[in-house]
Amino acid sequence: MSSLKGKTLFISGASRGIGLAIVLRAARDGANVAIAAKTAEPHPKLKGTIYTAADEVRAAGGKRCQSSAIFAMRPR
Repeated sequence: MSSLKGKTLFISGASRGIGLAIVLRAARDGANVAIAAKTAEPHPKLKGTIYTAADEVRAAGGKRCQSSAIFAMRPR
């Protein structure tokens, strides 16, 4: 497996689950990461927001964690 050190990744769905796992692994491996998620406010039943994810990325060694676009989908 090649190294992610110095690479830049944009990860969506990064507030929880597989998206968060991917971004944390990338940060530990030395990647620069930009994250996106639709969860800005805490959900009563689901853990994690884009802000808690950014904190976790920094704690994992992420050098340039950017809380990028918060998406909101509304039906037409």
